[in-house]
Amino acid sequence: MRRTMAVDQSSRVTGWAIYDNEKLTGWGHFSIPANKTMGQRLKAFHQHLVELLDFYNVEHLYFEGIQLQNGNAETYKKLAMIQAIIFFTCHIKNVPCTELTPSHWRKILSEKYNWKFGRSRAEQKQKAKDLIEEQFNIYPTEDECDAICLGLAGIHEEKKNKSAF
Repeated sequence: MRRTMAVDQSSRVTGWAIYDNEKLTGWGHFSIPANKTMGQRLKAFHQHLVELLDFYNVEHLYFEGIQLQNGNAETYKKLAMIQAIIFFTCHIKNVPCTELTPSHWRKILSEKYNWKFGRSRAEQKQKAKDLIEEQFNIYPTEDECDAICLGLAGIHEEKKNKSAF
């Protein structure tokens, strides 16, 4: 059995999902108060990530790639710092990690489930929730749904890329 974790990271609310092989076995989120300094947020993110990696004995982590949205360089900078914490934490915990951009994981799931995610951010978030409700008959939060989708896409892609020889 391989234990995989996926995170939809943010400086405030981060969704996460746990898979045992291809089976979704857990999901949740953690929050970091917005009134904390960026240094405090990064420390808290690292602590939450370490706790989850250790508690679930994670063997591989998928996380969402970042992109500049609406020219908001400040948000991009914060997400880049969080991404660095993910790389750092996985490195010190000896957990391999894989980055999947939002467009890439949505494409994987669109092809696998014949699913359309839409164009606007709000529509994409709702479509992710709809997909998770349909596939798993569960009703997680928006951030948790993105993490579940991200992990599902990573597992499907990894399975597709394995050779039988």
